[in-house]
Amino acid sequence: MGFWGTLAFVRSPRPAGTLDALSSWAALGMASWQHGDGWQCVQFRHDQYLDWRTVLIEVMHETARPVLGAFVLDSDGACVLGADPVNGPWSAVLEMEGVLAHLVVPVIEWVDGEETPRMLDDDPEYLRERERLRTALTDMCGPVEDIARRAIRWSAEAGYRAEAEPVVRALSATGGFVEEVFEELCKALGIPAARQDPARPG
Repeated sequence: MGFWGTLAFVRSPRPAGTLDALSSWAALGMASWQHGDGWQCVQFRHDQYLDWRTVLIEVMHETARPVLGAFVLDSDGACVLGADPVNGPWSAVLEMEGVLAHLVVPVIEWVDGEETPRMLDDDPEYLRERERLRTALTDMCGPVEDIARRAIRWSAEAGYRAEAEPVVRALSATGGFVEEVFEELCKALGIPAARQDPARPG
């Protein structure tokens, strides 16, 4: 079973758990670890009552520094939000098929004599809804090249010099744990590695 929740990078001389914007997460058991150059990664399991995007924007305003986070769906896909005080927010979807698989569930049909239901993944209504959501997510984020340009501006505001090719490669990656894809995106944007390798969220 994969990880459900948020992984986010914040930049502050204060411990992440002491930031006012993260107080709700900290109260519910937020984990954090140090990266170089003032970055901290925080990990929080899914809570339907907390809007992770709102929290990250509040962190950006409190610290006056860039933030980057991903809401992970069972390690299969993730929605990404980056923001900085100069350029504002940008969004991306990592592993689109994994995200769609969790947000649009096919109808199931129980058949007499069978122990498991059949997934009607060829149902026309299901397929239409899946494509509708794919289009909505693509429209919200924009083409990969545009996302990469905004991400590179984010990187520059953070004091780094990202190159387009590894950013696009991370944004377009498929297969494996999406946490690893997000890690590659963070690396491409210049965020230093963790000072100690944390255990993979499970």
